[in-house]
Amino acid sequence: MKTSLRIFTLVSMIGLLFLFSCQQDITEIIETPAEQVITPDSKVADLIQRTAMRDGSEDNIIDKSSCSSIVLPVTVVVNGLEIILDSEEDLVTVEKILDRFEWDDDFIEILFPITVILADHSETVINNDSDLEALWESCGEDEADDDIECIDFVFPFTISVFDSENQLSDVITIENDEQLHHFFKEFDKDEIASINYPIMVALSSGEEYVVNSNDELENLIDAAIDDCDEDDDNDYNDDDVDDSDLRYVLIDGFWEITKFMDEEDETAIFDGYIFDFLENGVVEVSKNDQGFRGEWTTYGDDGELELELFFGDDYPLAEIVDDWDIIEFDGNIIKLKDISGGDGSVEYLTFERPSDNGEGEEGNSSLSDILIDGNWIVAKYNDSGNDETVDYEGISFDFLENGTVVATKNDDALEGTWSVSIDSGHEKFILDFGEILPLSEFNDDWDIEDVLENRVEFHSVSGGDGTLDALVFEKESI
Repeated sequence: MKTSLRIFTLVSMIGLLFLFSCQQDITEIIETPAEQVITPDSKVADLIQRTAMRDGSEDNIIDKSSCSSIVLPVTVVVNGLEIILDSEEDLVTVEKILDRFEWDDDFIEILFPITVILADHSETVINNDSDLEALWESCGEDEADDDIECIDFVFPFTISVFDSENQLSDVITIENDEQLHHFFKEFDKDEIASINYPIMVALSSGEEYVVNSNDELENLIDAAIDDCDEDDDNDYNDDDVDDSDLRYVLIDGFWEITKFMDEEDETAIFDGYIFDFLENGVVEVSKNDQGFRGEWTTYGDDGELELELFFGDDYPLAEIVDDWDIIEFDGNIIKLKDISGGDGSVEYLTFERPSDNGEGEEGNSSLSDILIDGNWIVAKYNDSGNDETVDYEGISFDFLENGTVVATKNDDALEGTWSVSIDSGHEKFILDFGEILPLSEFNDDWDIEDVLENRVEFHSVSGGDGTLDALVFEKESI
């Protein structure tokens, strides 16, 4: 009997201590100022949850969905080239492949299955294109998502919680966005919470603020919602950097290298080299009677304008193969730099207009001079993605100096007109065969892509759907 009484007394004391302890925690919650209390249906709770959502826009170039991101590694086929994506940096490689040429048809094939992380930080497996399309439909393809990306919480911090139904209180440590989003997603109507201020938040500009109340937090998030470009669209080519001025300057005339510093001055190795940047992403380089070809593209990387050059292993051009940062440029000079990923040394490269505008002592042949020298055949005609070259087999074109072009097949000869003119600072090749099919397909003001002694290339943007037409003439063998 005494033993039972002692046990009862001990249990009662433990219970009283427990209740006393709980009461202390409850009192702390209750005594929190009303303006610091967060309820599930409050505006600040909604803003916090949206700020803690996972941003899925970084890999829109692959999955076209801002409310999901692909778990790496994943394998994709980009314009026929298979690439294993191991990191976010590899997305830049994909973009460079798609940007390489303006007129080609780009495509990306994902090798399924893949795992994606959704906006609420949960994961799901995508097994095929149908699953991916369903994901697009669920979150809106090429649309802005609900997450707020222009402000972030600085972790860790703590939240006090009181459950009125079960009379329980707790203090939870939040270590990351996933925990924070999950907390507010599961926030029950019977609960109230209070962030234990002060906490820190960081804006997309890099500024950090100390926050001391719900009102301050709500105002900061509200102000940050439209404070940056969240880049939720699928236009990988915009880069949030306007490169149109640089592209215009590059393709408008010839250039020579007036400075190349790679730890020491090596400018002399480029003496006599003339660079011609073509609109199609090809750069033609000439020195005396030698000719070389490379590739160029402009893009934005972390908000900085860059010029990428590629020439393979041809010396000395291989020395300037790199992704160059633009220091400054205008119509007569382009200054670039590159920081080595190895020792951190800086290389400098400067292009300027050549004194003779790249024509040399004797001058380069113009398009008109080249066309009137011999007869030509159609090597390629692509109409809005459809190869129609076969329609022009056996036709020989003779461009006469008076602006007449004679098209001959067997014993039949038809005449049209041709000319070269300047439109908005750009040369245009103009053809007109009236209503004579199939030659009337060539009636257009063609942009000049490439001019060689034995081959000339043109393209034209369709006025309807914006697709590209391509026309290539090659000189007939004598």
